Amino acid sequence: MNYSQHIAAAETFLQAEELLSAAAMDMAAAEMLWGAAVQVIDAVSHRAGGRHPANNRARLQVVGQVESMHRIAGELSDGFKTRISVLHNHFYTGQIGLRDLPVYLNGGREFVNRMLDLTDREIRNERE
Repeated sequence: MNYSQHIAAAETFLQAEELLSAAAMDMAAAEMLWGAAVQVIDAVSHRAGGRHPANNRARLQVVGQVESMHRIAGELSDGFKTRISVLHNHFYTGQIGLRDLPVYLNGGREFVNRMLDLTDREIRNERE
């Protein structure tokens, strides 16, 4: 996949999450946010000339590079560790309670949308 395909996949997974959440399919919705996060991280890595991150440690490094570039230390890496990875685990375990689920889903959406926004901003800045 190339950069644009990864971005398109992330956006598709965000849309799928909305549909699954509306249908009360929370475990599948959680996994769509995981997939969207992985796709946007892969897009960033691909754009920088790197390989697809093979594990969460490598994904977190890519996220850290984005934070460093935009001078937003901890904002994204915290979201990845505390929301995205928990959502991925929820797909397998159902560990998030119904009361807490909206907080995690919203945090997951915020993470992915923030990554998409920052990546788009980088592209706009390069064109100027």
